[in-house]
Amino acid sequence: MSRLFLKAFCIPAGFAIVSTSQAAANERIIPTVFEAGHFYATPTALNGQKVRLLADTGGAGFGGLYVLKKSAVSRLSATLTTCKLDDFNIDVVRSVSFLPDAGLAPVTTTRPCMADAMSVDNKVGDDTFDGMLGAGYLARFVVTFDYPIHQLKVEADDWRPAAGAEQIPLIFPHNAQGKRESDFPRVDLTIDGAPVHLLLDTGATAFPTPAGLAAQQIETVNGEGVTSYITKSVFDRWHSHHPEWQVVEHGDHLMPDTRIIMVPEVYFGTARVGPVWFTERPDKNFGPKGMSMWMGQTVVGAAGANIYGKLKITIDYAREALWLSPPKNRNIK
Repeated sequence: MSRLFLKAFCIPAGFAIVSTSQAAANERIIPTVFEAGHFYATPTALNGQKVRLLADTGGAGFGGLYVLKKSAVSRLSATLTTCKLDDFNIDVVRSVSFLPDAGLAPVTTTRPCMADAMSVDNKVGDDTFDGMLGAGYLARFVVTFDYPIHQLKVEADDWRPAAGAEQIPLIFPHNAQGKRESDFPRVDLTIDGAPVHLLLDTGATAFPTPAGLAAQQIETVNGEGVTSYITKSVFDRWHSHHPEWQVVEHGDHLMPDTRIIMVPEVYFGTARVGPVWFTERPDKNFGPKGMSMWMGQTVVGAAGANIYGKLKITIDYAREALWLSPPKNRNIK
């Protein structure tokens, strides 16, 4: 969940984000830049133009489509058209052609109107990116976020987890027939001895104030870094039960009066991570009319790259699992 706030334009309510997971025939290293904990894909079109797409497991898109702003569509000399579906219409982009060795992994299964991307207004988000590789696109692959070496890779179709890799379940909603209805993954962390249900969100973004930056000591680029989110009600409960946990008032400036809280330790699978800063979010952002609506279950925030950003993780959408490559030290700081 990045600057494309709350996935508001993801798809109209009631339309299932049905996944047909697929892996590429051969592995593909996606051209990227890595900035302050975020991966930005930077494919180059045949006309020489590059775009900058945030790789965001909690981001927008559906049916195998990634997201492009209309300004990027123009630069790519691509075709913008209206895709008429049963319940709604959506602007889509066709004929996006990238250089073979500097492009994206192609989605070859059926897509809405056989488009490549969905298009959104230029005003969505900020001007630091041209769109995103969100849940609807990433879920067609097995994707490795290798944070230590800053590499984003789509794995080959014969990929298998390395010996010693830890499997962490990802939870997706399914209908009565067992078909997946959304590509937003839930991951359960253990905090203060209890499970905490969160969106797995590689795009969770911090906008620290000077006070927040001084406390967190995180890397930022253009004032942006990585964080994890927690709802106000859980934040208040943590603060009440643990007054010793550091809280910074006005620690983040994306929303007025946003607090941040330092949790001493978080268990991500068996990996002990900490301390971890969580940024406060209104309950409604993740409630039944917010993010939880897309996940078929209640989540109370998002697990961002300040938790797993020193690890190599592989998101295996077909098996509904995250594979954590064995770190040298199970205590991650």
